[in-house]
Amino acid sequence: MIQPGCVRPRTGILVLDFDGTMTDAEAEGAPFRDGYLDDLCALVGRRPGDPEVTVIAEEVEAELAASPGEHGFTWNGKVVAPASVDPYLRMVPIASRIFDCFGAFLDADDRGRLLRSVLYKYNYEKTQPVFRPGARALLAGLRGTETFVVTNSGTAHVARKITALDGGSGEAAWLASRVHGDAGKFVVDNTFIAVPAELPVPGLARPVLVRRRSYHDVLHKLCGGRWDQLTVVGDIFELDLALPLVLGAKVVLVANGYTPPYEVAFVAGHARGRVVRDLADLGANAAARP
Repeated sequence: MIQPGCVRPRTGILVLDFDGTMTDAEAEGAPFRDGYLDDLCALVGRRPGDPEVTVIAEEVEAELAASPGEHGFTWNGKVVAPASVDPYLRMVPIASRIFDCFGAFLDADDRGRLLRSVLYKYNYEKTQPVFRPGARALLAGLRGTETFVVTNSGTAHVARKITALDGGSGEAAWLASRVHGDAGKFVVDNTFIAVPAELPVPGLARPVLVRRRSYHDVLHKLCGGRWDQLTVVGDIFELDLALPLVLGAKVVLVANGYTPPYEVAFVAGHARGRVVRDLADLGANAAARP
């Protein structure tokens, strides 16, 4: 039986992002941020909780929040997402500012490997799942549908989160075997010419880069290229929704207090877009709209 307020597609394929979409990224990422900052203090020769390092971090966070369109998260030399949207992305410009202020790890390649590989992976393990209200009810209502999870996180990691969300109830565990991790949503490949290179978004000075072959290949495998039968739900437009929207799918942006206003306006104004701020706002036929 469909639970009230749940997405249940009449036909077609439903793809959910997970971290930040089904979870509260801010609450979940707090231990990540704290641990990361402690490590940065150690790397620049300061004690954990050093007030000078804390002030730098808070200044960068305020700058990102004030002008999200001006601060991008860079991957392989390309801006692939706003840096403001969650604690995991925000830590890269925070760490870079701290290293710059203390004259540490000035080589760009060494710094990138340290931040994204060593410090990210080490501190991500400190997080504990914090699910958005209504997450289990949403998944319970989707049981029996062609619903999948496509995420940048590891497959096993997200499957464990879904099992934890289920809590032995049997309402969400069915989705654990339908997780497609390491989707490469960050990776732009300009040799992939099946889609335009860029998507202009009003209110954003730079274009959104669309050619994300790895992500495309996962989605294509799930929907067989029937893009008009696909609905994608995610919390970061550039990573989760821009490519499927260009391909002809329907998209739902699960917004929060850190979602850039230009993303909200663009998705809300698109004929195949919808914005919600609570999982309960995903109505029973959301995946079939418009």
